[in-house]
Amino acid sequence: MKYEPLKRYLEAARGLDPLRMAFDEIEGVLGFALPRSAREHQAWWSNTRIGHTHAAAWLDAGWKTSGLDLAGRRVTFQREVEQGVAEGATPFRHRDDAVTVPLELLTPAGLQMIDREARRMRLDRGAAAAALLNALAVERRRVLLADLAQSLPAEAIDAAALVREDRDGR
Repeated sequence: MKYEPLKRYLEAARGLDPLRMAFDEIEGVLGFALPRSAREHQAWWSNTRIGHTHAAAWLDAGWKTSGLDLAGRRVTFQREVEQGVAEGATPFRHRDDAVTVPLELLTPAGLQMIDREARRMRLDRGAAAAALLNALAVERRRVLLADLAQSLPAEAIDAAALVREDRDGR
């Protein structure tokens, strides 16, 4: 993701709420110049993903823009505090998520696993976590069915029925 450096910067900015940044500071974090529209249009800084893929950088990091000074070339980021997330926790989210997990609850190894999957599949952290959880669920289902097959006499197993039941149960 083009704006990933800004996301990482904001994720690391604990205790700096609100965070006021000059456009040139943001460009230093990104390593490239902001587009002309960022300097001229308030809409570029909106807190919506639709048509604003760059906004995912601050939204995925758990921040929103709360103040914009186009003339002064500055923007204020404010940490989002969501129900069920302690103030100061770093939310872990995926798009218009239904689940928020404070990053502090993940072990470093767990976060590394998610980040590795995100890079491998070119996903954001939330989508990578969902992919890992779904793969785990599929594997657990496979093991459960294998164990069930071993515990039953061969004539008692109708594999097609098991597959249909599994498919229809989703």
